[in-house]
Amino acid sequence: MTENPYSTPSLDAPSAITDSLAASTTSPSLASIAKPTFLAWERLRIIFVGVLGLLTLILAGPNLLNLRTLVLVAEGAIVSNVCFFAGPIVEIYVRWLGYDRNWVRWFLFVGGTMLTAMLAVVTMSTMLLPDQD
Repeated sequence: MTENPYSTPSLDAPSAITDSLAASTTSPSLASIAKPTFLAWERLRIIFVGVLGLLTLILAGPNLLNLRTLVLVAEGAIVSNVCFFAGPIVEIYVRWLGYDRNWVRWFLFVGGTMLTAMLAVVTMSTMLLPDQD
């Protein structure tokens, strides 16, 4: 005897709807991923600012008292901190997709810090190479 397609579903057999509801409740929420990730990146921000601050002090040297240099350093600090925010956003997205590995954070942090350091050297090169304006 074939099953009637118009009959009420039985409560014994799980349906596709209950399976999808069970799957959605077991996967981590975005909020549960975001909070620890942002806290970890805020600890890394101290290292990031320290590295770039030291590099800036070395490159700027005595020119740091110049108003033009101070404006350049302030602009660079704001832009670098805004760009730093891309790291936790990308990591949260990667973790939300299900790839939960710590090397992603370190890859993004080290790569981003190196890129920002190179941009700082290029930006500060106007002071390192005089008469290049």
